[in-house]
Amino acid sequence: MRSILIAALGLALGGCNNTTSSGQWREVRATTKDSRFERAKAICNGRASETQVMAGRLWIAGAVASSNTFKACMAEQGFVQ
Repeated sequence: MRSILIAALGLALGGCNNTTSSGQWREVRATTKDSRFERAKAICNGRASETQVMAGRLWIAGAVASSNTFKACMAEQGFVQ
């Protein structure tokens, strides 16, 4: 269980390092839609990473499950595409 959590954390942090740079960070007020959206994305990316790790070696099935988890989580948070 511990190794799964460490792997999920590594995936989450690795994703952050690959997609953002310090120049892209900006401050938002805690009560704005932007802040709610960013918080929802962070939560849902974590859940999607956990799903990907649980899928193990089933790469394509894991990617589909991870995507579905992210979309469902975002809907729970009040955001849809």
